[in-house]
Amino acid sequence: MRLDARVVRLEAAGPGAFLAAGDRDAACARYADAHDSMIGAFPGALTPSAYRTALEVTRDPKHQRVFACWMPGDEDI
Repeated sequence: MRLDARVVRLEAAGPGAFLAAGDRDAACARYADAHDSMIGAFPGALTPSAYRTALEVTRDPKHQRVFACWMPGDEDI
């Protein structure tokens, strides 16, 4: 799914809606892929497990949506 479509879908869920499990898993997978290929350029980046933890423990739906849209998918590039 393109980044703009993800953002529209997340915004349509309303300001109090947290991510569905599938959206959370997809965001974590995108982050892990980017982390694996770019860690040499960004050695201080969050680990994939730290990213997942940050996404899962945030108690603000707006923050969770920002984390979920942080990393574009291949079709967004």
